[in-house]
Amino acid sequence: MNSQPTRVRYVVLFGLCLAAGLAYVHRGCLGVVESTVRSDLKISKDDMGWAFGLFFWAYALFQIPTGLLVDRIGPRRSLLIFGLLGAITMALTASTLLTDSSTGFAILLLARLLMGIAQAGLFPASTRAISIWIPLKRRASAAGTLQACMALGGAIGAFSTARLMGIVTWHWIFLIYSIPGIIWSAWFFAWYRDRPDEHRSANEAERTVLRQPPASLPKSSGEWFVALTSLPIILLCLQQLFRAGASTFWFSWCPTFFQEAHGLEKQAAGELSSLPIFGFMLGSIVGGIVADWLFQRTGSRRISRCGTAICATFLGVSCFVLAFLLHDFGFTVAVVMLVLGAFLAAGGNSCAYTVAMDLGGRNLAAVFGAMNMFGNFGSALFTQIAPKWTSSFGPSAVVLLVAGSYFVGMLLWIPLRPDAMSARRNQPIA
Repeated sequence: MNSQPTRVRYVVLFGLCLAAGLAYVHRGCLGVVESTVRSDLKISKDDMGWAFGLFFWAYALFQIPTGLLVDRIGPRRSLLIFGLLGAITMALTASTLLTDSSTGFAILLLARLLMGIAQAGLFPASTRAISIWIPLKRRASAAGTLQACMALGGAIGAFSTARLMGIVTWHWIFLIYSIPGIIWSAWFFAWYRDRPDEHRSANEAERTVLRQPPASLPKSSGEWFVALTSLPIILLCLQQLFRAGASTFWFSWCPTFFQEAHGLEKQAAGELSSLPIFGFMLGSIVGGIVADWLFQRTGSRRISRCGTAICATFLGVSCFVLAFLLHDFGFTVAVVMLVLGAFLAAGGNSCAYTVAMDLGGRNLAAVFGAMNMFGNFGSALFTQIAPKWTSSFGPSAVVLLVAGSYFVGMLLWIPLRPDAMSARRNQPIA
């Protein structure tokens, strides 16, 4: 028998990262072609606002229901369902080419609603798969990589959509984007298995590395509710509300900050705003590596998860405060501080995903769904508060709102005790 473990677990992670990146391509491409779609469908900006908003409401509100489904049927079948549904929504949007404007708008709304549901289930299913296929001492790195691929998919989607607009109409772009989703869903369902023992490509050495007690179904229909109302899960959800709210700055308000606070043109502001996003991506990966390194040396989830999140966030908050205090030194200093702040604050991203795996037990997907739901509420709140904040305190002060949101999220990590909770769940260290 081959004594070296096979590497099926890394292919699983690669497949999940592909799905995450593709999901963010699907999610963001409408924003790139928004004005053209609005013109072709003869709808108003308010109508388009409903289309955008419907996705996020569905995405937030279906987190727990789809998480419960994942816990019930497993990630393999769940990922097939949600992967295909996400691809179908892209093709459905493309079909508006064949309808009149009123019917086209109704189809667009339906497509965005279904996409929100599809992506609501995709990430709890991915997290459940990571908990099965990635050893405990490597989960933070895996979670950080998955989050980095989300941001990378958004960046690639915006770039490729803009380029394709010069070649084909937006309907064809959406149809083209549906094809990889269908291919991925078929491949992953055929190749992936919910248990390493069932995968023909995994040898006994790899199965030994991954072996843990099989996840059982909830003992009662209300067990998931008891789990979600426990204090550690509430703290985890609340920190995600503030952390995700602050993170929304990079994908929404950052270009406006450079324009209004530093007087840059739209193109220059857009180009510069991509730099903190790359810092955010890199920080997610490095933070996961650091958390895993600490866990391997201490065996403590509190030190590795909570310690990494607290320290990284505090340093990131310090950079945002400096970006405000050093405003008069020009946009170069602001860019450096924001890139560094994004990198450092993102160091805690993987910790939230990993603690959800630590605490979730057999209700992992539902727990992750609840955490992600709160994160989406935080994102929605930030986009509503930021304009009012800048109107009251000036455009440069938006970085203080980001700092404050991250700081409150950091404080919520302090009372978390994932070691004690995980011990009660009898989850062994792999």
